[in-house]
Amino acid sequence: MPHAVTLIGFYRGKEEGESGKEVELAGTVEVCFDKRGANASPPSPTPPKNSPYICNMTVKKPLRRKGIGWHLLKASEELISQMSSLKEVYLHCRMIDAAPFNMYRKAGYNIIKTDSILILLMLQRRKHLMCKKLPVVDSPSKSDMSGSDEELCSLGFSRSWTWSNQVVNCDDLQSGLVPG
Repeated sequence: MPHAVTLIGFYRGKEEGESGKEVELAGTVEVCFDKRGANASPPSPTPPKNSPYICNMTVKKPLRRKGIGWHLLKASEELISQMSSLKEVYLHCRMIDAAPFNMYRKAGYNIIKTDSILILLMLQRRKHLMCKKLPVVDSPSKSDMSGSDEELCSLGFSRSWTWSNQVVNCDDLQSGLVPG
């Protein structure tokens, strides 16, 4: 299993009178599966050493509030469910970031710990460590996985990851070229 993967979200805007608009990179998120991939550093509260950890999520400013962050989060959780036996996932959220904090709360994340106010002396922003227990899912079949990917692609969201030197992406799924 990899130590970390990066999911990439693309956005295809729909404007009246246009049959298709150019696809643009909209956002990314990193999913870490063990302590080698996680980047939380003390004095911030750290997740358990081998727990899945979602970090470095970003969405381009002009594309925010369009559901891209939500899809990146859900894709991260789905990937963790498929690749990890641990069902608790952790992430950090800066206290000043109200929109992401509300999104995480809506998705079922709870605050586990908040770093000390003394963190401000290190010129860092205060953060919450948040956790969610993912539902236990039976091992999905290949058709189940491709169906969910096709649904994400139709929403203008795409993702790819490398597994055993094979990159799986939505274009391959839509054309039936999923590696076996």
